Amino acid sequence: MIGTELHGEKVNLRPVRGADLLRRIEWLNDVETVRLFTGTAPIRVYGIEDANRWRESLEADETAILWAVETKYGRHIGDVDLHRIEKRDKSAKLTILLGDKAYWNSGYGTDTLRTLLQHAFSDLGLETVSLRVYDFNHRAIRCYEKSGFTQTVKYPGHLWPEPVPGEIYMVVDKDAYVTASPPGNPFADGCAPYRTDGDHRAQSY
Repeated sequence: MIGTELHGEKVNLRPVRGADLLRRIEWLNDVETVRLFTGTAPIRVYGIEDANRWRESLEADETAILWAVETKYGRHIGDVDLHRIEKRDKSAKLTILLGDKAYWNSGYGTDTLRTLLQHAFSDLGLETVSLRVYDFNHRAIRCYEKSGFTQTVKYPGHLWPEPVPGEIYMVVDKDAYVTASPPGNPFADGCAPYRTDGDHRAQSY
């Protein structure tokens, strides 16, 4: 599905546009970015057909929601989605790609996660959100931890397949997100009531 616009402190989350796909192609042909995202060096060229298929599959999936990540000045710097949204279990999986290196280590990833998680827990009524990450991607792990994610073993609500070597699971629930949230978050004040194709991973395309 196409995500509604969401607004954080440093980023806006909005629907993906056609021009965004060209930047995704650039990011997913960069050796460093692909290694962090997939765990290995690129094995082939990522092209417009791949980008279109990625977008179309997520937007057509009733259990997924896709957003582009842009700065407050309108620069597209990444993409994020929720997928395998399970209404019964109130759970979902998350994939994030912050592809523009100029915005690494500057809080944009953390704000993207916090903006998305607030929507997931307050508007969509989810209770847990999970992802996978590679153990050498220390920057991403720190980012996830700042948003309340912790490493965990596989548990039934998310039905993950067996991890490949070097992969770790991380999960955040609503209570952990509240604890990790900065002052001013509606959850922190207790005033809020309580968001593809196949198995997407936090570090895959």
